[in-house]
Amino acid sequence: MMQQYNKHVSAKPSHYDKEAEFYDQFNEHGSSLINRYIETTLHKHKAKTVLDFACGTGSQVFYLIKNGYHVTGLDISRKMLSIAQNKAKKAHLEVPLILGDMRTKQAGTFDAVMTIHSAIGHLTKNDFDKSLKNIYKNLNTKGLYIFDIFNLDYLQEGENITHLTIDGQKKIGDTIRREIQYSTIDSDGVLASYDIYHEQKGHNKPQISNAFQTLQVYSAEQLKHMLNQNGFKIVQQCNIDGTEFCRKTSPRIMNIAMKQ
Repeated sequence: MMQQYNKHVSAKPSHYDKEAEFYDQFNEHGSSLINRYIETTLHKHKAKTVLDFACGTGSQVFYLIKNGYHVTGLDISRKMLSIAQNKAKKAHLEVPLILGDMRTKQAGTFDAVMTIHSAIGHLTKNDFDKSLKNIYKNLNTKGLYIFDIFNLDYLQEGENITHLTIDGQKKIGDTIRREIQYSTIDSDGVLASYDIYHEQKGHNKPQISNAFQTLQVYSAEQLKHMLNQNGFKIVQQCNIDGTEFCRKTSPRIMNIAMKQ
């Protein structure tokens, strides 16, 4: 029997290395929905300069650059950034891509800062609070902070936690990778996910490995409170595609907050 964990700690840079190579393929659909909504939001608020404080392999960065925005990407993972840098080179794009930590890095001041794909969930509550204070410093007056996270109220409702179960397969070159994942949620909002990876390169013997991670999940009201405590006002809470948010039926929360 797999051991059950409930202690959540902020993820270290090495946590993301295993996911880097296949990250784009497993997140492509979700990224396209989010990217369109982010661009609509930035356009609505006349934002031009953007800091992606958890850029990963650069999905949001490259999408927004191609739509005319000035974007700087920052990530804590060297491997994620390396993939983003290679993508920029192939696309003949000059993109500022910086190694750094959203809790501490001063990258300048921008019209908007974003952390997408539940990036804040990889932090403890205390570290998220530190990040909010730092994000505030990296924003122009009335600047936007845009981020998403799983919705705690939804995950604790009925059997909704089972809807996060994953069984997916992707192929890159001659390598096939299958990921199987199930998750649990506790009363403190710690989402624990257990993974099995099956990876086969050509006709070689399959490599099977296990992984475990936790995310700190929040309700819409908890996020409002934390943002207000750190000098932000909620502009909108919605689904990741911009449609109306429902506390009990929306799996994730897209948050648009403004620096006051």
